[in-house]
Amino acid sequence: MTELLISVRNAEEAQTILNTVPQLAILDIKEPRLGALSATSPETWQNIATLDRGNTLLSVALGELSEYDLATSNQIPDTARYAKIGLSQQAEKNWVDQWKRIASSLPHNTDLVGVIYADHQSAKSPPANYIVDTLLATGCRNFLIDTFDKSQGNLLHHLSCETLANLNYHIEQQGGVLVLAGSITSTLLADILRTGAKYIGIRGAVCDGDRKNQLSQTATMSFLSSLELLSSGI
Repeated sequence: MTELLISVRNAEEAQTILNTVPQLAILDIKEPRLGALSATSPETWQNIATLDRGNTLLSVALGELSEYDLATSNQIPDTARYAKIGLSQQAEKNWVDQWKRIASSLPHNTDLVGVIYADHQSAKSPPANYIVDTLLATGCRNFLIDTFDKSQGNLLHHLSCETLANLNYHIEQQGGVLVLAGSITSTLLADILRTGAKYIGIRGAVCDGDRKNQLSQTATMSFLSSLELLSSGI
C-alpha cells in the first residue's frame, strides 16, 4: 500500500499521529502557519525526536534555501532521516553549490531532500525536471513535490497525473523515491495513486478544517480509511 508522510507542528500532534497511525512511514516536522516548508523551533525538533516512534522515520523542514543559516544544522536531531529545504527565489540563481553545502552540513545520517514546487512560477523556483536531473547528478535520491502558494490550488491543479507519473518513473529508474504532496485530500487519492508514487505527504487532510489548524484524529482516521479502500482496489 502507498505509504504516508504526515506533517506535525509540535510534540502533542506528533504523539497523536503516532498513536493513530502506528505504521506511519515518515513523521515530518514543520510550521504550516508560516509557509509551505517553514521550520519549527529546534526545541520542537528535539522534543519530537525523544518520542517513541518505532520504525517511523523522522523528517524536518528547514524553510527556504535563501534564508537558511548553516549554523542551524548543528541543532537538527541526529535521528532525523530527512531534511527539506525549498528553492523559492532560485530560478535565476546558481543554487546548486549552496544546496550541496547545506547537505554536507547535516547530521551524518540525514539526507537533504530535493524539493520541487509544482507551482514553480509562483515560487520563482526552478522547474521539476531541472531540479531532478541536477540533483540526481549530485547523488540525491529523495525528492518531494509540493505546492508553494496554498491559495492557488492543489498539486493536480498545477501538474497532471501523467506528468507526475513520468516524473516518478524517471526518479525510480535512477534508484530514487518521490513523495507527492500539495493539499492532497481523499477526493484526490484515486488520481494520486495512479501516478505510482510510493509516498503521499499530507497535512491539511488530517487537520480540523485547515492545514493551519490543530491536527484531528477523526480526520486522520477518515483519510486512512479512504486510502486503504482505494489501495485495495488499485
